[in-house]
Amino acid sequence: MNKAPFFKTETFGAVDGPGTRLVVFLQGCPLRCVYCHNPESWEIGKNNDMITISQIIKLYEKNKSFYKTGGITISGGEPCLHMDFLISLGKKCKENNIHYTIDTSGYFFKDAYRKKMDELIKYVDLFLVDIKHINNKKYESITRLDKSKQSEIDFVEYLEKNKKHYWIRQVLLPGYTDDKDDLIMLGEFIKDKKYMDKFEILPYHNMAEPKYKNMKLKYVLQKVQPPSDEHVLKCMEYIKQGMNN
Repeated sequence: MNKAPFFKTETFGAVDGPGTRLVVFLQGCPLRCVYCHNPESWEIGKNNDMITISQIIKLYEKNKSFYKTGGITISGGEPCLHMDFLISLGKKCKENNIHYTIDTSGYFFKDAYRKKMDELIKYVDLFLVDIKHINNKKYESITRLDKSKQSEIDFVEYLEKNKKHYWIRQVLLPGYTDDKDDLIMLGEFIKDKKYMDKFEILPYHNMAEPKYKNMKLKYVLQKVQPPSDEHVLKCMEYIKQGMNN
C-alpha cells in the first residue's frame, strides 16, 4: 500500500516525538474521544485527500537539515487503521535511515491485526501510546466505545515484551481522568516499564470547540474548564505516589 488518506501535515512538529519532525496526520479513527481536537479526522470517505509514500519522503528531504535529531511521525486519527501503508513507509524509512514514530491509541492491537503489528514493529523506532483511561470501566466515558474495545494496556505490555521503545501520554481531563485512585493506578502501571522513555500528562484544552460548531457536532465538554497548573501538579503527585508504591 503506497498511499493513504490524510488531512494535514506539519513540517516542523516539536511535540510528536524527539527533535524536530515531519508529522503526517492520517484520516480515519474508530474512537470518538470526548476531548478530540481533530474531529475532522474521524470519517473516511470518497472526498478524502491522499498522500503517497514518495510525497512524504520528498517533504522530509526538502527540510532534511532541520530533522537531524528528529524524523517522521505518523499520527491521526488512528494511523494503525492503515497498517499496510505504515509497514511500507516504515521499510522506506529504514532504507533511508529516518527515525520513524507512530502515534497510536493501540486500538488495533487485536488478534486480527497481530501478524501485521509483528511486521510493523520491525521498522518503528518509537511509539507514542495514548492511554485514554487506565481504568477499564471508565474507558468508554472517554472514547464512547464499549470497554471491551480497550487494548492500549495490552499494547504497552506487547511493546515491553518486544523491547520496543515508546512514550506514554494521557490527557488530564477534569472530572474524567483526574481521579486520585485512577492516577495512583496509572503510576503503578508505568513504574516498572523498562522501555518507556517518557511519560507525559497533556492538560486538556478547549481550543477545538469552534471546529465542532463548524462541523455541527455536539461538544460535550462545554462546561469543563482546562485544569490549572496547580491541579496538574497535584495529579502528577498522585502518579508519583503510585510509582513509589
